[in-house]
Amino acid sequence: MTEGSPGREVDATRRRRRWPLLLLALPFAGTLWVPFYAAAEPRLWGIPYFYWYQFLWIGIGAALTGAVYFATREPGA
Repeated sequence: MTEGSPGREVDATRRRRRWPLLLLALPFAGTLWVPFYAAAEPRLWGIPYFYWYQFLWIGIGAALTGAVYFATREPGA
């Protein structure tokens, strides 16, 4: 293909849209190492750290999933 061909533009667009997919690994990595958050202190409104840390990642994961969705969807979809 030549330099200005549509095929290269499509490949470049796909590569540009792949990097946000790495954001989906953050919630997994944040909860992977349990000894990091296996503690009762600090408490937040009486809730032990072990629980509120995991609930925090639920919200972060949902926000990241939405961000990745909007960053990777096809134009006009």
